[in-house]
Amino acid sequence: MIRCLIAALLIALPALAQENDVLLSPLPVRDQYLLNNGFFFFEPESARVLDEDAWLVDVHSADSNTFAKSRWISHNLEGDTDRRTGDQTLGLIRMDPGTTIFLADGETHRTTIDVHRGFGNNFEVGISVPFAYVGGGSSDSFIEHFHAALNLGDNQRVAVQRNHETVFIRTDNNTYLRERPADSHLGDVAISAKYEIPALEDRNLSISAEAAIELPTGNAQTLDGSGSVDGGLQLLATRDFGNTRINASAGLLFLGHNTPMDLQSQIVITDSIGVSRLLASRTSATVQLTVSQSPFRGIGAPELTRRSYQLTAGLQHAFGSRLTAYGGIVENLITYQNSADAGLVLGIARRF
Repeated sequence: MIRCLIAALLIALPALAQENDVLLSPLPVRDQYLLNNGFFFFEPESARVLDEDAWLVDVHSADSNTFAKSRWISHNLEGDTDRRTGDQTLGLIRMDPGTTIFLADGETHRTTIDVHRGFGNNFEVGISVPFAYVGGGSSDSFIEHFHAALNLGDNQRVAVQRNHETVFIRTDNNTYLRERPADSHLGDVAISAKYEIPALEDRNLSISAEAAIELPTGNAQTLDGSGSVDGGLQLLATRDFGNTRINASAGLLFLGHNTPMDLQSQIVITDSIGVSRLLASRTSATVQLTVSQSPFRGIGAPELTRRSYQLTAGLQHAFGSRLTAYGGIVENLITYQNSADAGLVLGIARRF
């Protein structure tokens, strides 16, 4: 009887360890800012690689609402409560030479299919295929009422029409304007390779290096892609403390020239740190923070020179040892004109 019990425990332990590993992984939430939708950004992930011949398929959808503008537009809209379309609002703004002006009002709906495979020898390869739709802010009314209930201020939202998309950037050298939503389109496909470094690890610590390249399969003119071959390098670390895990990353993004926005090739720094904890045998909670530079920090808008701070809080639940569902809410912190106001992510992950 004792031998049977021990044998059953030995069989169950690998499945339980695999299940906990998935539950304590970070939520795959990239930068949600409307202007950044077409650019390459890493999604937080564990430093641990898949076992040899193991597969992970993850499908997640993220919706985010952005209402951001330059200080010059805020000054011109101060005290204005007449709702106008984006072009009507821009028609009231004085366009002075040498003054960079931007307005980003709308929502992004982004669905991503991730497939990863372990090859053994601490090596894993993945491919990420996004589909994005950019349109009006269907959650504008909820956000306005939420801000009013908590006395957070309306950020001049009442001066523009609800559920109406406007993306406008004007510099001395370039002007970009988008006001009509388009159908869902394929974004830029990314291919990644991750190597776990055993020499730097111990029983509770995993460290890995990851490289990624993103192909220009999306349309840069509609904010679905960057229009260039982009890439990135990042260092990942995962530390276990019993039922609690800390995941952290530090990355460099290598972004190519973006013609519609007239942005030159550049390097962008992005970091993340998160804590996941088991609440029950099959349920965990995760809180994580992503800090990123803006690809637009060089266009002359002071609001975009600062780093963005994006907080995500969510729950994950396992259905057996192979299927996990998760959800989370996303909110910007500290700076509010260079990040999405609010967001929601839902997804499922299946191991094979």
